[in-house]
Amino acid sequence: MWNGLARRAVMTVLGVLVTLAWWSFRGGDSNSTQVDKIPATVFGGGGGKVTIEVQTTCAARFSMSFSGNEDDSKSMDAVEVVEPGTHSWTIDVPRGVGGYVDFTAVEPKVGDRLSWRLLANGQVADEQFDELKEPLQSGYAFGLTAAFDDYSTGEYASD
Repeated sequence: MWNGLARRAVMTVLGVLVTLAWWSFRGGDSNSTQVDKIPATVFGGGGGKVTIEVQTTCAARFSMSFSGNEDDSKSMDAVEVVEPGTHSWTIDVPRGVGGYVDFTAVEPKVGDRLSWRLLANGQVADEQFDELKEPLQSGYAFGLTAAFDDYSTGEYASD
């Protein structure tokens, strides 16, 4: 049990660190935009619809980054704070736009749960669930994260 719990904790922390590094790296880009709501359309859309359904038992921070696969492409970071409950967004995205999806609890307590289901054009691309089993140690986060090369197809980011 400890091995699985430790692995999930390490993966969560790693996901948060990768997301923060991505935001730091992309933050200096003049083509980068930051918004405080998840948008209904990104960069004109037209490639497909990505739907994200989240559930949380505590306040949480949901964020997505959007960037093209080309060096000169635009990028956007969208962050929305949500209250406990069920929330969903459907976003019209162009082909070839991917990024990171992150759902992090705000001041979670033991027993709090996070889950999401991400659909690309109606097909499940990712499902995750986690429950906080013990108090967080200092410097740790409780959350879910994933990276995609293309949201319109649900293609995961290659390693």
